[in-house]
Amino acid sequence: MIKEEKVIISNDINIGATIAYKDKNKKRPLVLLIMGTGTTDRDGNSFGFKTNLYKNLSDMFVEMGYVCIRYDKRGTHESTGDYKTGSLSDLVTDAANIIQYAKKLDYIDEEKVVVCGHSEGAMIATLLTRTEELRGIILLGGACMGLKEALQYQNYLVFDQVQDMKGILGWYLRKVLTKDRIEKQVTDLFNRASKSNKPRFFYNGGFFNTKYMQEHASLSDEEYISILKEYKGKVLAITGMADIQADYRKLDSVSSIDRITIYTPEKVNHVMREIDREPDILNAKKEYKKVLKKDIHQGVKDTIRKWTSQL
Repeated sequence: MIKEEKVIISNDINIGATIAYKDKNKKRPLVLLIMGTGTTDRDGNSFGFKTNLYKNLSDMFVEMGYVCIRYDKRGTHESTGDYKTGSLSDLVTDAANIIQYAKKLDYIDEEKVVVCGHSEGAMIATLLTRTEELRGIILLGGACMGLKEALQYQNYLVFDQVQDMKGILGWYLRKVLTKDRIEKQVTDLFNRASKSNKPRFFYNGGFFNTKYMQEHASLSDEEYISILKEYKGKVLAITGMADIQADYRKLDSVSSIDRITIYTPEKVNHVMREIDREPDILNAKKEYKKVLKKDIHQGVKDTIRKWTSQL
């Protein structure tokens, strides 16, 4: 039976977290789950959009014999701090603080710590290898990609899908959405961030976190790939071929490294579920809702189980 315990982890801010485990009778390895962008709670849920992705992953890891910690991002839900001005380095520091907290628990094997990051969490997990002693990292839907390249990839998918749209809307979108305009929009966003001297800047109808965007801008695909190549621990990178937020082809750049295992299931999307038709980025939220009643793809679970058994 899985037990869950809510805790507050205090450093410069308070982080609300859930520790899941079977028992505390012996030292067990740890998995720290790191979520993607946005303000979903530690289970992976937000108002009107329930995925339970991180709760599902936590249950899976506990059944495999791990203690698992998942947590609310700074400035959201039960965590303090300012979400709107928190930087990427703040997010990395928060995760590192949780790891240090967990290593002091008498039922955690401090030499067997694994970080599992999803989407932006995969970027954070990669960055953690530079400062933390980790047995391994699991990167779900985000390995080998920087934020700028991820946004470009998503915009290109929009461009490609628009080419097949019918009716007046399709005609109009083909007129206004060109590849040059898509590239310029993303470039302009990061250029605006680089020039801002305020905590937040306004661009194209919305406010953006300046330091967060500046730090992401400094980390390209090549930088993340370089960090993975330098890391001495084991890596499992999983991106589905139907993922509309991360490009599975990026994993080719590390496929020849023995300690890095890659898995690119054919019909699996960003939330690790199998879909039965072509991915639809223009209606992504609707697409996710249709498959969220399904379990995490069996191939994903089997691959994680096999990989962790070899740590």
